[in-house]
Amino acid sequence: MDYVFIVRYGEIFIKGKNRRFFENRLAGNIRKILNFKGFDYTLKQTRGRFYVEGKSLDILDVLKNVPGIVSVSAGKKCKREIESIGKTALELFFLLEKKPSSFKVETKRADKTYPLTSIEISKKVADYVLKNGIDTAVDVHDPEVVIGVEIQKGLVCVFCITERGIGGLPVGVSGKVVTMLSGGIDSPVASFLMQKRGCEIFPVYFHGFPFTSDMVKQKIIKLTEKLTKFQPEIKLSIVNFTPVLKELKKKSPDKLIIILMRRFMVRVAEKLAEKYGCKAIVTGDNLGQVASQTLDNLQCITDASKNLILRPLLGYDKQEIISIARGIDTFDISTEPYEDCCSLFVPKFPEIYGKIEEVREAEKPFEIEKLVNESIELTEVIEVGGKNAQ
Repeated sequence: MDYVFIVRYGEIFIKGKNRRFFENRLAGNIRKILNFKGFDYTLKQTRGRFYVEGKSLDILDVLKNVPGIVSVSAGKKCKREIESIGKTALELFFLLEKKPSSFKVETKRADKTYPLTSIEISKKVADYVLKNGIDTAVDVHDPEVVIGVEIQKGLVCVFCITERGIGGLPVGVSGKVVTMLSGGIDSPVASFLMQKRGCEIFPVYFHGFPFTSDMVKQKIIKLTEKLTKFQPEIKLSIVNFTPVLKELKKKSPDKLIIILMRRFMVRVAEKLAEKYGCKAIVTGDNLGQVASQTLDNLQCITDASKNLILRPLLGYDKQEIISIARGIDTFDISTEPYEDCCSLFVPKFPEIYGKIEEVREAEKPFEIEKLVNESIELTEVIEVGGKNAQ
């Protein structure tokens, strides 16, 4: 069967004179992900809609994960006559996994030259399917399945499978950001939320072998692969952070070690942001969740960078973050028992209310620029996704 996928977007509508820019980027992102997945398809646009035609129903699962898309319906094209619309509705109805207890027909008639109104079309299609094989109750208020009919100039299609998209903005319209990706639950969610707001992400992971296992590195790669559902190509930077960690163990006051570590991380991230043309650094910080994420300590960490630091999870509670992590399929990977260097270096009595002057004083024994440059020189870049995306 040849399917037609009706792609709807929402927030793009409010962009006024810039709407065409957002639509073009969304169209480009759709083409990129479908090309990478190897689908044969065509893409057409009408006002407020994209129509993708292809032979595989799997296209639906790909499109619903493209940021900027609000919903996707899978259906089939047909002729303009009611009989053809009804036959197509029956064909699609019988493809459903289980028979629904109720249905209704909804019609969107964009082509006003069509001789019947939307309500008349819906009634006639419902009558046809009831007389020709659907033994199911009609419920116009709370149906289990909606048979949708769309009539555009030159295109009539019917659908009864609709999936919600993730919404937001197309990746790329808001610029590029470096995201600090650890092996925990929060940072992949923060990265996803920035993708959803139209940012192309460049994740960086700080690897501290032998303090951290090489299994953590594999965990980070798997998390990045999950994020390619929303951005098909991602450059992952794996920073050799061992020289910094060794110096921290020797020279840092125990209570300040996490704050100083995070300051080194944002300095390295700042260098990578410059390399990739990124406008901001993104962290998975969540206010008050751990000792390093109090307002005082976040201020101490922010002080180390001239870049804008974004913290999209700041006001979320843990259950909200876990819910998103499950939704984007990163939770199980994040909870694998391999810890990053921040987890392993947490002191028994960490500073909760760090003072910038004290933190700066504690950094004086370090050759900061040398250590940052050494970390950059030893950074490994891995191309994740593209034609290898799963």
